[in-house]
This record gives sequence, structure tokens and C-alpha cells, in this order.
Amino acid sequence: MIMPEKPVQIPEYPDLKRKGALPAYLKYFWRDLVLLLVFLASMWIMQLLNHPIGTVRSLEIPFDSKIPLWPWTALIYNSWAPLIAGLAFYYLLRDRALYRRYLITMILGQLMADATFPFFQTRVPVPYEKVYGATDFFSKVLAMTYRADNNYCGFPSIHVILCTLTIIFIWKLDAAKPWFKVLVSLYFTAVAITTVTTKQHVVLDIPGGIVYALVAVPLALPLSRWVIRRCYKDPYR
Repeated sequence: MIMPEKPVQIPEYPDLKRKGALPAYLKYFWRDLVLLLVFLASMWIMQLLNHPIGTVRSLEIPFDSKIPLWPWTALIYNSWAPLIAGLAFYYLLRDRALYRRYLITMILGQLMADATFPFFQTRVPVPYEKVYGATDFFSKVLAMTYRADNNYCGFPSIHVILCTLTIIFIWKLDAAKPWFKVLVSLYFTAVAITTVTTKQHVVLDIPGGIVYALVAVPLALPLSRWVIRRCYKDPYR
């Protein structure tokens, strides 16, 4: 006699006050942790393209010279990656479906930008001498940023793409309080603005990033469905 298979017990969203709930949840949904690692790894693809490739253009406009250099905004500029990773983890604990769509859309948005750079590469005018010659703490942080990030992948701004998508998706998270959604929206708007106050980008890179993000949202829908069908088969839902 063939015994019927027992139904698989899919963990509920974890109660963080209950001991062992979080490790058990993450062990079951390990595929989602892999997806987060794939997203973090995809952020480095741009660095492979961040050097002169063919024709290098300039999108600088007169308004760029009016924007001041504020080295202290480098702290905000560099905070985006850990905050995005933290928010993604929060989605995983509150809405797995939204978490998967969020990260897949973010990966697609980056890949769209990466596909643009070899064919439409721009060079951002960076005030190296002014920053490297300063001795204050914030200028030193900005100098480290310049050393780690070359200036040949300006348009569209990946910073702005991911900030825009983060703002869009936080408003889709029903579990988040309205004040939290407003806070996230304001902060990531500030991150987008720091792309020009740190002179990491020019003004036109910002609308370019917004457009790429808005295009990525609908394009990622069929991709998300395909990834979920292929990688999240029963019982791992």
C-alpha cells in the first residue's frame, strides 16, 4: 500500500520574538538568499565597463557648474547599497513575492544600464585635485569614493535607477507603515541628489536613471514570472 505524501509545511513569515524562527525561515527559503547575493554581485558588473570604450561623450550642461561640491554628501551617496540590502531583507520577512520582483527588477535595471555603457559612454568631470588636496574627513571619504569608482559610466546613473525602483517598491509593501514609506522615499531621493553634489554624475544622468527604472518595472514582470517558475518550484514557494 502506497502511503500518501505528507503535505509540506511552508513556514509562515517569522515571528522574530520566537527563538529559532528566523534561521528556520531562511533555511527553507535559501533560494531567496541566493537571489540577494546575485543582486549584490550584479552591482559590480558596471566596474568591468568603467573605463574608456570607443567614443567617450560629455553630457555636462551649464547648470552642472552651478551645483556646489558638497563632500559631506558622500556619506549619503555611499549608504545606498547597505540600505538597499537591508530593505530587501525586510521585504523577504514581510512579502516574499514582492521581494523577488523587487530584486529581479533591480537586476534588470542594472543590466539595461550596463548594456548602454559600451555604446553610449560618458565621462563625468570630477574635481580630483580639489578633493585630493583637502584634509577634512568628508573630503577624504569622497576621495576614497573616487579611487574606488572610475568616471566613465555616467549615463544612466545606476544609483538613480536603484533609488527610483526602491521608492516605487516601498509603496507596494502593505506591511510598511506610511511614515516608513515616506522616510524611505525622502532618503533615496536625497541619495539620487548626492550623485551630483559629489560630482559622481552630471544632471542629465538623473532623468536618464529615472526613465530606465520606469521602463524596467513592466519589462521585469515576465522575467519575474519566468524566474519563479524555473527556480521556485513546489514546495519552495
